Formats: sequence, C-alpha cells, structure tokens
Amino acid sequence: MPKVVLEYKEEAKRRIVKHAMKLFSERGYYQTRMIDIANSMGVSKGAIYQYFSSKYEILIAVLEAHTTLREQEVRSFLDSGLSSLATGEFFDRMLAIRMSTPPLGPDIFREAARNKSLMEWFRINSEKWLQEFVDLLNEQKKDGVIRSGVDTEPLARGILALRDGLYSSLSLGTDIAKARTAWVEIMRILLKENLDEA
Repeated sequence: MPKVVLEYKEEAKRRIVKHAMKLFSERGYYQTRMIDIANSMGVSKGAIYQYFSSKYEILIAVLEAHTTLREQEVRSFLDSGLSSLATGEFFDRMLAIRMSTPPLGPDIFREAARNKSLMEWFRINSEKWLQEFVDLLNEQKKDGVIRSGVDTEPLARGILALRDGLYSSLSLGTDIAKARTAWVEIMRILLKENLDEA
C-alpha cells in the first residue's frame, strides 16, 4: 500500500479516536453511538466502519491514546529529574489527564465487569504500564539518580498504588488539596529513601 494511503488511513483513525474521546468524555461510552461519532465528524456511519469494526474497538483505541498521553507526560516530567514526580504540579497534571473523561470512567469499569476481553486488556496493559514505569526508573538508576541497590519494581508498584489510591479517594469526596499534599509528602519520603545522594 502506498505511503500516502497509509498516512491518510492513520490520520483518519486518529480523527475518529479524537471525536470519540470527546463524545465519550461528555456523554459516556454507553450514551455515545457510532452515528454520533460520525455526525460529529460530518461523515457517514459507514465511513467510521471502514476503520473500526465496532464502538468497542474505538474504545480500545481511545484507551490506548489516553495511555500514550500519560506516558508522554511522565517522561516530560522525568526530563526535569525524578524529584519532579514529587510535586503538586505532577499530581495536578496526572489528575487532569485522568479526569479529562469523567463520564467514561464508570462506564469503562461497568463494561469491564461484563466484558472479559476488556478486563483482559486492562490486566495486560496494567502489567505493561508497570513494566514501562520500572524501565523509566531503571533508566534513572543507570544514570545514578536512584541508588544501585534499589529494586525498582516494588518502588514502581508502590508509586502506582499510591496514585491509584489517592485518585480513587477523590471519587469518594476527598479534598483535592489534601490528596495533592499526601502525594507530595509520601513521594518525597519514597524518593529520599531511594535516591542516590552520594
């Protein structure tokens, strides 16, 4: 297939994902139909089906785009040093990404509870996200930022568990300022314990 056609196809898919993410974020997954995505783009529903066989397939593409955005943000903060993860700015940026799709969150969990393939996608990608974070921490270790004796996998799991716990507490009504303070203070303790201060 000629390069121009491939590039056009990828751009068309990106546009569909962008429009779907906006609609899923505003209405939720269940309240968004394929025709809604098509209408928002000014195309026919059949045009969408040329690129995605189902709304579920679009959902997976949306989740993957969301994951890529999060990874890019983490990398950009790490470019400023590992200690940049222990800031309110980092917490706020990650929270903004997570909260950019409020109605979608509950729908995803509801769908995952009844859709084994989505649950499996989350399981596989959770391990993938963990490994990518471990790899990022290992880069910091190789650069001498993290002490050589630190096992980065438990450190990564701890940081991710802290993040998930604090974000979950927000859905139960915890004050954002208190969650942010908890993130900053606990991350400072974790990093102080594990950074190479020699």
